[in-house]
Amino acid sequence: MKTTELDIAANGLVLKGSLCTPEAASWPLVVMCHGLLSHRNSSKYRFLAQTLAARNIASLRFDFRGCGESEGELQESTVSARWHDLRCVIAAARRLRGFDGCLGLLGSSLGGFLVLLELSRSSSPYPAAAWATPSSLLELESRLESSPLPLGPAFIQDLRQYEILPALATVSRTLLIHGLDDTLVPARHARLLYEALAPPKCLHLLPGADHRISQPEWRQRAAALTVDWFANYFFEIG
Repeated sequence: MKTTELDIAANGLVLKGSLCTPEAASWPLVVMCHGLLSHRNSSKYRFLAQTLAARNIASLRFDFRGCGESEGELQESTVSARWHDLRCVIAAARRLRGFDGCLGLLGSSLGGFLVLLELSRSSSPYPAAAWATPSSLLELESRLESSPLPLGPAFIQDLRQYEILPALATVSRTLLIHGLDDTLVPARHARLLYEALAPPKCLHLLPGADHRISQPEWRQRAAALTVDWFANYFFEIG
């Protein structure tokens, strides 16, 4: 696996990305989106990059504005701004030398919500995987209002405009993975998302897994399910 660091432009800011490619002349690509306060170099995303590369699938993970090594301030981050970041990264991914035209999206928590948001508004039916993803951000709003998290009031005001469930009736080819011991985003969110999505779709609930799916056995299981899902579309369906 080869890793190349990228600078991606988004509204005058520079987003930092890491492109991991297998030993192949061309490859399908999965864009990976981290959660609210995470970053592209967490152990979860590095492990996913390695697992994908082992199946000849490239990945591009990046830091949203104000997170990790990307420019911008976290206090100025909103759902809308992060969605714009994702769309800029997708556009940059499509221009990469070696990209074979097959693109997938993967996100965890708020990153998964953004993946579903993009799919609900895009004309491109990308295969996708969403881990530990909320079906609504209203519970996040109530937590933010009573927590010391370093997010500005614009974040709360902005998230109120996004209700994802009614927009998922035309979104298909989506894998949902959720831990049954997730206390931050309870598993009922995954069930609601699954009901709203169009087929083909798949839901895996992991007994004992937490929000980050941090336990090694469950993380390996979730990664294997995810790579199989993308490989099915990239290599069998095309």
